Amino acid sequence: MKKSLLTGISLLFLCSQTLLFGQSVPKKALQAINPDAIKATMTYLSDDLLEGRQPGTRGFALASKYTETQFMALGLKPAINGNSYLQKVPLRKGVVREKESTLSLFVNGKEEVLDYNKHFIFSPNFINENSEIEAPLVFVGFGVHAPELNYDDYQNIDVKGKIVVMLNAAPESFGSNERAYFTNNTVKFNEAIKRGAIGAITFSVPTDKRSTWDATVRRSKQGSFKWLDENNIAKDGFPELKGIVILNNEYAEKLFSNSGKKAEEIYANAKANKAQSFPLNIIAKLKVKTAYQFVQGSNLVGVIEGSDPKLKDEYVVYAAHLDHFGIGAAVKNDSIYNGAHDNASGVSILLEIAHAYRALPKAPKRSIIIAVVTGEEYGLLGSDYFANNLPIKDAKMVANLAIDMPFFFHPILDIVPYGAQHSSLSKQVAQATKILNLKVSPDPFPEQVVFVRSDHFSFIKKGIPALFIKSGFMTVPEDSVDRSKSDVAWRSTIYHTPQDDMNQPFDFQAAATHVKVNFLIGYFTANENTAPTWNKGDFFGGKFGK
Repeated sequence: MKKSLLTGISLLFLCSQTLLFGQSVPKKALQAINPDAIKATMTYLSDDLLEGRQPGTRGFALASKYTETQFMALGLKPAINGNSYLQKVPLRKGVVREKESTLSLFVNGKEEVLDYNKHFIFSPNFINENSEIEAPLVFVGFGVHAPELNYDDYQNIDVKGKIVVMLNAAPESFGSNERAYFTNNTVKFNEAIKRGAIGAITFSVPTDKRSTWDATVRRSKQGSFKWLDENNIAKDGFPELKGIVILNNEYAEKLFSNSGKKAEEIYANAKANKAQSFPLNIIAKLKVKTAYQFVQGSNLVGVIEGSDPKLKDEYVVYAAHLDHFGIGAAVKNDSIYNGAHDNASGVSILLEIAHAYRALPKAPKRSIIIAVVTGEEYGLLGSDYFANNLPIKDAKMVANLAIDMPFFFHPILDIVPYGAQHSSLSKQVAQATKILNLKVSPDPFPEQVVFVRSDHFSFIKKGIPALFIKSGFMTVPEDSVDRSKSDVAWRSTIYHTPQDDMNQPFDFQAAATHVKVNFLIGYFTANENTAPTWNKGDFFGGKFGK
């Protein structure tokens, strides 16, 4: 309580000053932020009534309509042709027909049929409803080709016409965000396709705690989505890969049974960051059948027009995803995946950010986009569609801030601003945290590869500097809980389960802190004379910034 009081006094003192870091501090906007409004919106969006907000369902439609009315109440300008907030996002839903989909391994001519859900699952094939292949297996380590980081799993192997087998991670020797980038399956699959692979099998090292096998299976039964281009082709559908298999790592030894190597040896080499590849001397035969359904998805896009005639065509984009997993396999007798923290919280915080902007006596120089997007849980679909199909003619996006389950189970003393080290946005982070008396901490668990797992990454891929802010683990003296353990434990016990509902110890004052820090960073960015830039020599700036 003492720390919170000091933070409040510090904020009031700083806000009383006319200028800070060369810009005025927007006192009235900060004072307008209402923790109760965040709680109210979260309570509605995560209610059982909305049935988990899966795209294409009545629950998602209700959530979207409610959010649209909040855009109206806030006086946001409709971004779609000046008369609508609704950006249509055409989606294809794919669900594997499990009973008709099979995987067999042939070792020295002897067949072993693997069990669906126990040993493996398939990703839906979004290009071909009926796909079959029979081909040799080759192990390619992490499946990473990164010459800029002096690493290449493919240097001694030919994968043309073969099924690649790879670990679902990247070398620990990579920097936190570079590691996240090369863990991304889109990056891995495109590399395999470039080298002629016709299928892929992925599995995790035993220490990977991002998700349990049971949770992976539960999610798969709800299907997945891809967005469709103007030719009705699924984006990132990987047509060259006739089958994509997710293997239960408990049975990974089966893949190495005829290679002369043990799984333990493979894991040890991976831990030591050693590139590795070799034939597995096994032939795999797979058949995957997928049921398709067209789903008319949608984003909501509102605008706060900038006040500077020259800069108002440049936009700072805030984004939060509205979707979650709908109704699925029951956990503890509950089958509604409410998604309170993931991500009713982000949408609620985003609306309050918009409220803060509307409380300004004068809009910032640049315009602000408030985007509530769909399909994040299925591969950042809505934000990727938005970034590739800008609804505003001649708009130039200069920065993005994504809000996605930012963690507010305790008072916030520090933040982890994913992405700040890559661009000049670090300046605005320093400004905002100084005002709010917050510390800045590094990524506490790089193995979680957070940097590629939310909507900001869709903007980074378009060369736009972006931030994704989580709270850190610092605590007030009277907090006896080790937040580095409790926050991580939340991911393995509550994350992506029906228990992510409002029956959790949320701290809505802390949620308001997330509003303040994201608002201030965007506000200062929108008022700078120059747009954000990538740092010289930055990995992501070099890869996407051109």
